[in-house]
Amino acid sequence: MSPFDDAPLLSLALKMAITAVIVILAALAAERSGPQLGGVIATLPVSAGPAYVFLAMKSDDAFIAASALGSLGTNAATAIYLLFLAMFAARLSAIPAFAGALVVWAITNMAVRELPATLGVMIAVNVALYGAAIAITWRMRFPVAGGRSVKGRFDLFLRALLVAGLVGGVVTVSDRIGPSLTGVAALFPMTFTSVGLLIHTRLGGDANAAAMASGLVAMIGFEVWLSGVSVVR
Repeated sequence: MSPFDDAPLLSLALKMAITAVIVILAALAAERSGPQLGGVIATLPVSAGPAYVFLAMKSDDAFIAASALGSLGTNAATAIYLLFLAMFAARLSAIPAFAGALVVWAITNMAVRELPATLGVMIAVNVALYGAAIAITWRMRFPVAGGRSVKGRFDLFLRALLVAGLVGGVVTVSDRIGPSLTGVAALFPMTFTSVGLLIHTRLGGDANAAAMASGLVAMIGFEVWLSGVSVVR
């Protein structure tokens, strides 16, 4: 039994607070390191990682493995999300760019979920989509140097709370929606959206496009991690 079982609300609040702190640190590091390293930092599983850690405290291995398989399919949709931003972030303001990216992510995610939910198929889809997206955006990782916009910290804390809310929601509803949808929810691109909006509004659309293009390359490691978790029984 988890030591938090006797205080579920305190446990959930602690999980969300830990996640919020991680997101704030990742976003600040992304802002200061430039778009290339910023994109890599945005791929860190600061929402999916805590979500899976906390799920592991309350679920068995089979549930976690099935969730990871669902996440692997959603991870493939993230390739299209990042491709859209790499191609259009420099041409659009922040809200239309990310709204469009989330729409194409949702459409792609629904299409992938129509495929056979096997590890081989999900790995193949990831390899195909990320391979194509990386080839298209390879030269977009290095933007023309632009200006820097200084803003307050309220937007940063708000985005951290959004990611923390996602983690809290995933942990809370996982028993009701089952492992597959839990895996989808855990991989919702909230961290990319939060960190990307920070880069877009502070450093500009060119920098955001470069960060998302760099993120595509770094996401290969996350695909490998999900593949490994999905076979643990």
